Amino acid sequence: MKLSLMPSWVNEKMKKTIIYICCLLVGLLPLSLLATEALAIKEVAPGVFVHQGQHKDVDEGYQGDICNIGFIVGKTSVAVIDTGGSESIGDALLAEIHKKTDLPIRYVINTHVHLDHIYGNVAFIKEGADFIGHKNLPDAMRIRKEFYEKTNQKYLNIPPDKTIQVFPNILIEESKSIEIDLGARPIKITAYPLAHTNTDVTVEDLNTSTLWTGDLLFIERTPVIDGDIHGFIKVLNSLMDMKFNLLIPGHGTPTQETKLAWEKIRHYLIVLRDGIRTSIDQGQDLQTAINVVARMEYSKWLLFDIQNARNINMIYPKMEWE
Repeated sequence: MKLSLMPSWVNEKMKKTIIYICCLLVGLLPLSLLATEALAIKEVAPGVFVHQGQHKDVDEGYQGDICNIGFIVGKTSVAVIDTGGSESIGDALLAEIHKKTDLPIRYVINTHVHLDHIYGNVAFIKEGADFIGHKNLPDAMRIRKEFYEKTNQKYLNIPPDKTIQVFPNILIEESKSIEIDLGARPIKITAYPLAHTNTDVTVEDLNTSTLWTGDLLFIERTPVIDGDIHGFIKVLNSLMDMKFNLLIPGHGTPTQETKLAWEKIRHYLIVLRDGIRTSIDQGQDLQTAINVVARMEYSKWLLFDIQNARNINMIYPKMEWE
């Protein structure tokens, strides 16, 4: 027997019209009001769960799901590491956590200020969690608020009054660490000097020696520099001296090949820095530098043309004054 969701008196033409109107209405709804879609979650180490974002730019097709987000489950509570670029992504992450455990979500940790990592925070307010971040994070969020609101309205159809920032209530001083306990599960959170941004923190699960790097590490996708290239290289040098079993980058596939991962991003940054310095010394203008600097790295990274140009545009003016 064939069942129909519409009354028998609705003819085929009317059905098509109703379906068309429904599609139009759904298309007008912001993402935060649509049904929450399931996120693909992988347990990369015991009790450590990751959703890997897509390798897309914040541009046409951006859906707030381009960075790695996830959570760590202890014996008594849960910590979330980054929440995605919108409330709908945060809601989807929250739903996945509730599928895995009934334990309370006690902490939400933001690894840095970028919009694809922080705008899912709002989904976790009702959980009563503490929000943790770098000491500079609240000011950095305020400074970028207007720009981020416009970006979310343009690409996600989320109006400014629905682009909600949730500030950390636990702040970590630069070059300092704190430890939290999820129940027989100590987590070390470290804040860094100016590097990828001025708000970078890492999260280490001490039980499994797993490091959530935030955007201090990119794998596959071209690294972003929104802070200081010299500071970025210096921080990478310090991290390379430490041993971890697993690295969870801000973007890309988690890896146990830790040395290779650090070396690849460090090599790109050094090539970029030295290329810009040479370009300036030779009297090349900014556009010429964008066309030539670090081109030998092209085949090693995704989204290279877009991001390498942005990096040069960011770094070149600063290095002109050195």
